[in-house]
This record gives sequence, C-alpha cells and structure tokens, in this order.
Amino acid sequence: MNNNYIYRNNVNLFSPENGYNLGNMFQNLYDQYKDYKPVQLKARSDQERSYLELSRISFAMHEMNLYLDLHPNDQKIQKLFNDYRKMFIDLEKKYEQKYGALTTCSDSLEEMPFNWATTSFPWEGLDV
Repeated sequence: MNNNYIYRNNVNLFSPENGYNLGNMFQNLYDQYKDYKPVQLKARSDQERSYLELSRISFAMHEMNLYLDLHPNDQKIQKLFNDYRKMFIDLEKKYEQKYGALTTCSDSLEEMPFNWATTSFPWEGLDV
C-alpha cells in the first residue's frame, strides 16, 4: 500500500503511512493546522522499521474501527479493517519472534528472562 491514498466506497483514504503522519486516515476530514508540516518519522534500524510499520497498521485499523462504529454496514471498509487486522497480527508475530514481547499478552513471555530485561523498549530512540 505505497500509494498516497486508496478509494473505498466513495471514501478517500490516506495510506497507513500518510494517515499515521497526519493523524487521520480520511482525506475529506483532514484539515491542516495553519502552516504545520507533520514530522516524517525515520527508523534507524530494522527493529524501528518493524515497530513503525506495526504502529501505522494499528492506527489505520483503529481508524477503520471508528468509521465502522458510525457506518456498520459498509462492507468495503469492513473488509479493509479485516485486512489491516490480519496484517497487524502477522507483523506483530514476526516482530515478537525477532525482538520480543510488545504487550503483556504476548506468547513470548512464556520464556525467561523477559526480553525487555535485556534490550531496549521498541519505542525508544525513534528519530523525529
């Protein structure tokens, strides 16, 4: 999903990357504040790239969830929500296999010691 936006059921959506940076997935609802330019996050490592992608997909998924609260019969957005949800689950699994737990619900916490006792937290050190 590298395009700037996608069209779903007459709803113009930003890509997860652009929506995350702007704080809004819906083009028709985005209103730039004065001359504010959103910061472009830059990952410095594979771990940071993975975490940033997880964050973007999570944001897009939550935006679709909020939309569906108001438009529960929009099947195209429901499909997009499910696509993002599956993508998030896959990315989270890959992240945790490689870098350790993201939440206290993670299966990777069955192993001792907990991964975060020996490494930094995934959100530490992101450049802005």
